[in-house]
Amino acid sequence: MVKRRCVACARLFEPRRHVPHQRYCSRPECQRARRRCWQREKLAADADYRANQAAAQQRWRKRHPEYWRDYRRCHPGYTERNRTEQRERNRRRRLVAAVVASAPRIANRDVYEAKDPVVSGLYRLIPVTGAGVAKMDAYVVKMQVMAVT
Repeated sequence: MVKRRCVACARLFEPRRHVPHQRYCSRPECQRARRRCWQREKLAADADYRANQAAAQQRWRKRHPEYWRDYRRCHPGYTERNRTEQRERNRRRRLVAAVVASAPRIANRDVYEAKDPVVSGLYRLIPVTGAGVAKMDAYVVKMQVMAVT
């Protein structure tokens, strides 16, 4: 039989004849990688599976309320590294927020600027998304002026 290269470890292996599309060799660490990949894809694609996993985690946390407190107490290196990395994440988040706040607002090039009062007729409504960025797709609507002030 033809040999294949394992997706996880890149070693050559001979696939089992009953598993025609086998991509991982039988080494335990490669099988763990295969299961992790399967679970990641399942979580992304299956809302029921995702909900069941969240419920199971919640039940586990309820049964083990002191787990993380004890873990942090017994692993001071982990705790300090986490604090340092959180400070860095906070600093980057503040920096990005400052850049976004100071950035000029971007608008679509064909935005209507009314110099005259609005009149009845057809108009293009352009949805604005994100930080003031107007999208190119628009809705055509008919507006009827009820009163002009």
